[in-house]
Amino acid sequence: YKKSNKKSKINDKPSNVIRPPFPQAIRTMLLRCRLAYLSTVADDAAHLSLMRFTYVNDEEDGEVIILSTQRNTKKYDHLTKQQGVAILVHDFDQFKEGSDGIHSITLNGDCRILHGEKAERYRAKHLKHNPDYPQFIVGEGIAVLCIDVKSARICNIDDRVTKWNVDQE
Repeated sequence: YKKSNKKSKINDKPSNVIRPPFPQAIRTMLLRCRLAYLSTVADDAAHLSLMRFTYVNDEEDGEVIILSTQRNTKKYDHLTKQQGVAILVHDFDQFKEGSDGIHSITLNGDCRILHGEKAERYRAKHLKHNPDYPQFIVGEGIAVLCIDVKSARICNIDDRVTKWNVDQE
């Protein structure tokens, strides 16, 4: 296990959480996919967004998911009120015959809105991973989001579910 001095919540307060590594199925999926569905909730209203994401294994933060969003959105407003999020990632390719996709993964965690040097460092990694979509990553009014994953449910094509959480040893 890796002890990190990572910060939690929107306000970047230190958490000093010791986190186990992601299972290989999660790591593989996050490295090969770029699109995810982000679910937020605030004021008794749910919101779902299709997002470009980047998986990062950072020395300080550990394994995290990076996203970006305009600050003038419902999603951003929700994230300033409630840090809990769910992310759905899958590798099923519905448009290709013979697709080898076999998993969907629901990740639950906390979202931090990053600022300063860390935000710019992660923004650069996010842009490098998604070079065709700078309009969603770079520009005035675009916030960088960091998801600290706390648990996951991995479902394979045979509907077998495996659970993982940060508290497992």
